[in-house]
Amino acid sequence: MRTLLIATVLAMMSLPVSAATRLTYVMGDSNVPVYWPKSAFPIGYRVDRRLITTLPEGSVARAFGLWSGVSDTDLTFNDLGIADGLKAGQDGKNVVTLADDLFANQKAIAVTSNWYDSSGRLTEADIQIDATLATSDYNIQSALAHEIGHVLGLDHSAVISSVMYPYISRGTEMPGLDSDDKVAIAGIYPKTDPMMVGGTLHGRVIGDGGGIFAAQVVALNEEGEPVNTTLTNTFGEFELRGIPPGKYRLYAEPLDGPVDTRNLTGVWRQTKSPSFPTRFSDTPEIQVDTGKIVGNLIVNGSGSVQLNPRWIGFNTTGLDQFSLSTTAVSLKPGQTVTLAVAGDGFTSGMTTFEVLNPGFHRQGNFGYSANYVFATFNIDANAPAGSAVILITSGNQKGALTGALRVAASPSRSRGVRR
Repeated sequence: MRTLLIATVLAMMSLPVSAATRLTYVMGDSNVPVYWPKSAFPIGYRVDRRLITTLPEGSVARAFGLWSGVSDTDLTFNDLGIADGLKAGQDGKNVVTLADDLFANQKAIAVTSNWYDSSGRLTEADIQIDATLATSDYNIQSALAHEIGHVLGLDHSAVISSVMYPYISRGTEMPGLDSDDKVAIAGIYPKTDPMMVGGTLHGRVIGDGGGIFAAQVVALNEEGEPVNTTLTNTFGEFELRGIPPGKYRLYAEPLDGPVDTRNLTGVWRQTKSPSFPTRFSDTPEIQVDTGKIVGNLIVNGSGSVQLNPRWIGFNTTGLDQFSLSTTAVSLKPGQTVTLAVAGDGFTSGMTTFEVLNPGFHRQGNFGYSANYVFATFNIDANAPAGSAVILITSGNQKGALTGALRVAASPSRSRGVRR
């Protein structure tokens, strides 16, 4: 989460079509995504001594390193050292500092404030970390990496496994950046022309009233990984860039939870994205090649919707009791796990789900309790690594939890897509 210096938003203006969700604001008569110009690199930052003494050693540097380590980006940072008494505020210095009672006042573990000029060029960014983060069981590394994503110009993502997802999980394991995070940041700060490292998908999401604004469009590879996502503009148009070569399926889903437009900023926050059924593209299989554009793709989201998955849970005991949450479940190849999915419009005996990862194999029948459905899966020892989608079906309706699962890499299996 973060605060930004913008007072007026005109939601009905057309947005640029591009991959991922970028921090985008009204400037003049246009909606403009913000970014750091090349002259700003390496981006210098200072860290408050009070914060350093409360966090595990090297936490801040590792979080910046996650982003600069993305192979297809041209990102560099300059650690200017530790200083006393640093405060957030427009003073020309990028700082990472401590904020007392931040969570109590804003209900946020961390907040990033950005400043930029009339062309969208970022000039400063300050991160404030709540004093209780270090003593909580929230994932400190994820929280820091998340805020640095905001520093770089990324808004929240509706991909549950993404570092830019608005809710921070508990625990100490740092899973690293998701595919969607990496493709998104490479699109803003490419090392080479994005057309030289992947292909582009262009199309439109339509509903009963025409183009659907702020629909999430997902490019799903053959291993069931949501490689790249974006939001549609006011006309329902989308463009996904820098997609690695391969075969893909494309679907669109509404922002109706667990992430909705209230979790976003700027022009996105003011939208009222309509609820619509999760639907796949009219083109069932899309071949993506480097330097090629596949256009005129249509996703038809017409019709009413009752099904709305929101929560995910799991256990390894085979029991039908679960702790449901809105954060991604981390799994390992070779496990046997019972997964539960919950939400609105679930019907006992009718609602089912599948994991769109070929390494998952359901064992036995589905079980039902209250508003959730559950089933046991065996995970192959060489199951594809990365985030995975859970697709829920109830009657003729579908809903998706994009990135609800995160599968660790198997030592015996190498990845088949560019990371």
